[in-house]
Amino acid sequence: MDFSVTSDNQDSMSDTIEVEGDLDSSFDIPNGGSILIISNDQSYLTHGIHKFPAKFFPELPRYLIRKYSEEGDYVLDPMCGSGTTLLEAMLNNRKGIGLDIDPIARLISKVKTTPIASKSLKSASDMLNEKIQEFVNSKTYQPIIPEFNYRDNWFRPFVLREIAIIRDSIKFVHTLSPKSIKIRDFFRVVLSSIIRDVSNADPHCTRTVLRKKIVKKIELGDTISRFIQTLSRQRIAMNEFTSIARTLDVGHVLLPKGHAIQTSLDSDSIHLAVTSPPYINAVDYPRTHQLEMYWLGLLGDGPLSHVKRKYIGTETVYKAEYENLRSSGYDTLDPILARIYTKDPRRSFIVYKFFEDMKQQLSEMMRVLKPGGRYCVTIGNNMIRGVEVRSDEILSDIATSSVGFKLEQTFFSKLIRHFIRIPRPERMLGEWVLVLRKPN
Repeated sequence: MDFSVTSDNQDSMSDTIEVEGDLDSSFDIPNGGSILIISNDQSYLTHGIHKFPAKFFPELPRYLIRKYSEEGDYVLDPMCGSGTTLLEAMLNNRKGIGLDIDPIARLISKVKTTPIASKSLKSASDMLNEKIQEFVNSKTYQPIIPEFNYRDNWFRPFVLREIAIIRDSIKFVHTLSPKSIKIRDFFRVVLSSIIRDVSNADPHCTRTVLRKKIVKKIELGDTISRFIQTLSRQRIAMNEFTSIARTLDVGHVLLPKGHAIQTSLDSDSIHLAVTSPPYINAVDYPRTHQLEMYWLGLLGDGPLSHVKRKYIGTETVYKAEYENLRSSGYDTLDPILARIYTKDPRRSFIVYKFFEDMKQQLSEMMRVLKPGGRYCVTIGNNMIRGVEVRSDEILSDIATSSVGFKLEQTFFSKLIRHFIRIPRPERMLGEWVLVLRKPN
């Protein structure tokens, strides 16, 4: 393990431990210290199959998994996102369990952690490519293009047709081998991974938006070419993952139905939990992936707002909920709520609701963890309407004073890259890692 210490004048921590690649699990990060892990593995194996906002770089959950669990242990991520923790748990011979309310997150996590025999994948991919070309060259074939809000603003007509051809071709291949659901889902995730790039949406915004100043160069046939190239690249990654998976004692992860607040897992059953909750006021996950979910049929018939209300950290709230200032009873939070309320009552309630949800989530983790088990929470602080929200301090307060956890350690993990830009006032230099321990 190579690491160096650098000076840092941007925050209160004067020294930052800089590590490139893996961090040895025997290394103890100083309590309250700062670390910068320069990731080498963001696209390792299937980690890079799909972009996802605020995604873990693999080295951090890998370090926490190796440090706080043993082979064969159950490792839970109750807000698993795109499955980085789950894949790392599996690669380290732990039994990964993932929950997420977001349908595309569950799909990506499933595909990322499901090995596929290389021969079967090659055969299906060849068949898929042939069908795509057949449909492209047909003068009479009319693909099925789904209806959704502002569809023709998001996509040019020829892009709509090409995405629909790929989608129809995936369905056709699946009808020939209906038992190969994992291959179908692999193809669907590969398709999903290119949709934002071939749309008219700003590729760097946290939300799916159009910008008059951004005009993408997308030509006829580019969508088909991009999909075929991406499929070829991701097939190689999947083959490498499958080869390694054959050597593991743990052959898959579990993705049961459930919610971070109501997991339906047995009490005292989990050895370690590792997660990164949603950012307050920074990433609107349903809106970020709305185009992908429309194309994959993951949103159902209801409006997007109904989906968004179910998320921890949701910004979809009703006026009646924020007519009056809310009080949490925590000295670390209530002054912040009051200051934000004077500027924006709605934002004040969003912050209040986030921590109320997280209190329930922490209580659920206390229930499912084994005595002595740890919950590692990676949380970023926010600046909301000019008021700093120290989420690490507030969550630590809730976890220890109300839920019963012991705060064993905290350290700051600096960030060096994001998939999606966050507006400057909301941007974070890094995240705090809280290591919470359930008493024996």
